[in-house]
Amino acid sequence: MKLLESQYQECWNIFLELGEDALRMNHYQLTKETEVQDALRWREFLMDPRTADYIASEMNIIRSAAINQMVQKAPNSRSVGQSQLINALQKIDEQSQHKDGPIFIYSYVPLSTEQKAAPNARVVDVTIEKVADGVFKIKE
Repeated sequence: MKLLESQYQECWNIFLELGEDALRMNHYQLTKETEVQDALRWREFLMDPRTADYIASEMNIIRSAAINQMVQKAPNSRSVGQSQLINALQKIDEQSQHKDGPIFIYSYVPLSTEQKAAPNARVVDVTIEKVADGVFKIKE
């Protein structure tokens, strides 16, 4: 199922209205809690790179704020467990700052005369637009 832009925007608006609670919900929970009663649509929405990047950045902010609050309270605490938790969360926070995954480098290389004449060569004339940071799509 491919999500239409209008469907994405509808889910996006609902998702933002739910606030922090939406960050913890899966597609089944979103189906139960909202007027969009289609788990597949919510699944596609959550898997969309724009949504995934937004959720990851929001979770980074929430995690960093929680670490800062714990560090602020640490001088008043004698708990060894709290310091271990702070260290563990800081390591997770550091790892989540690095984006992983494939890197695509697009470039234009003109075809040689022989390549142009090849039976399987075809010219594609499209415009590519930037949708989000690192996300591009073919403009229709």
